[in-house]
Amino acid sequence: MGKVFLYRKVYDELLERIRNGIYLPGSKLPGDEELCEEFGVSAITLKKALEMLAQSGHVKRVPGKGTYVEKREKAGTKGRKEGTGHLLGLVLEHVSTPFGLEMMYQMDRIAQKAGYRLIVRFSYGDREKETEEIRFLFSMKVDGIIIMPSHGKHYSPAILQLYLDDFPMVMIDKKLRGIPVPSVRTDNRAAAAALVRGLAEKGCRRIAFFTTEDTEAISVRERRNGFINEMERLNLTEAGICVLPSGRGAEGFLDNRPDPNAIRAVRKFLEKERREIDAVIAEEYGIVPVVTAAAVQVGIDLEQDIRLACIDEDYLAPYGPVFLHVKQDEAAIAKKAVELLLGRIAGNRYEEDDYLIAGVLRNI
Repeated sequence: MGKVFLYRKVYDELLERIRNGIYLPGSKLPGDEELCEEFGVSAITLKKALEMLAQSGHVKRVPGKGTYVEKREKAGTKGRKEGTGHLLGLVLEHVSTPFGLEMMYQMDRIAQKAGYRLIVRFSYGDREKETEEIRFLFSMKVDGIIIMPSHGKHYSPAILQLYLDDFPMVMIDKKLRGIPVPSVRTDNRAAAAALVRGLAEKGCRRIAFFTTEDTEAISVRERRNGFINEMERLNLTEAGICVLPSGRGAEGFLDNRPDPNAIRAVRKFLEKERREIDAVIAEEYGIVPVVTAAAVQVGIDLEQDIRLACIDEDYLAPYGPVFLHVKQDEAAIAKKAVELLLGRIAGNRYEEDDYLIAGVLRNI
């Protein structure tokens, strides 16, 4: 299991006392000073343990009054019945033809071959809906869950609860800091670096990078860093980084039309920097329609004037040229995620918790 942090030991002991009835529902826990002295820990360590208990629904912290045990039905999943229907749960932020659709199909096929049925739910980037869908899957008595977590700095209490209750769980597409749960995702740094090399091979020397303002998404940061590092390694000219407003949320995932605010941001960037750019890398395919629309307004030909490359591409898109792109290996991600989840259901433990899958450069 690796290193067990001191706050986790305090959390486990307090949780055990709650479950064994030493601290009854509605009762007040001993004061913070008393608990710090008993466990021999600092106030910061105790605070983190109590915050984890509050996030998982076992206690309620009342400022100025103390910490109280919640009612049992608000507590975690530890006492639930084991899954008996050979069911696996899958919670996705969203899917599209550029990324997610093939992965979902592959997971279903692999699960069926292993004797399981896959129940698929969507959060659309809403953390409350993500929690709701995880609880729904519990009501269906699934044996394990694969989750594509919603974007954001913090994870939902439901995900924290799965981890704390040692429930079989695997993350895909994202890695959550502070939670040592198996995560399967694309090697984003290598993907961005491959695009830089691919453009350099075509003679491009002044490359810009278009990304979103979602600075809490690990994948966004990794792709940006991969671009910057490879540009420096090849001694190429970084022609700027254009940060687009993020339009996530249920409406953003369901509406394929380019965001007008993002188009304006790209157009302004291109008008100012067009003479200093011979190529552009879009950090995700959702940026491509925005760049395409802005380029038309500015009078830029994305085949002749500026080359456009991206991570993923919509092979069903009815418009535009086919771009140099890195395709995420959805089949490999699906295979590894289901394999790890079935292993966790069987009781296996994994020292590694971050499995990076190489993307495939499609050199058009």
